[in-house]
Amino acid sequence: MEFEEFLLEKKKAYAGTKGGLDKWFKEKWVDISKTNPDGSHPPCGRSDTSKGGYPKCRKVRVAAKMTKKQKKASVARKRKVEKEGTKGSGRKPNYAK
Repeated sequence: MEFEEFLLEKKKAYAGTKGGLDKWFKEKWVDISKTNPDGSHPPCGRSDTSKGGYPKCRKVRVAAKMTKKQKKASVARKRKVEKEGTKGSGRKPNYAK
């Protein structure tokens, strides 16, 4: 019964969307590498693109299911891949699993 309720909630959340990129853009994404003072995560993105690391973005519902240890490991993997990537201007984002 729980699975059926889950499917109903999921359908309601995406009512009016066509799926694919429409669905993807309407979802809320947060940066799990940072936390607000209240413990929540700020929206994904960064204001100054000329400095700092790339944000580690996850959907809100995925981030909510992750433990602190999982989030820390995920961010560490991304930072490691960034460090190994090419240095200098025009750097492309590196994707880590």
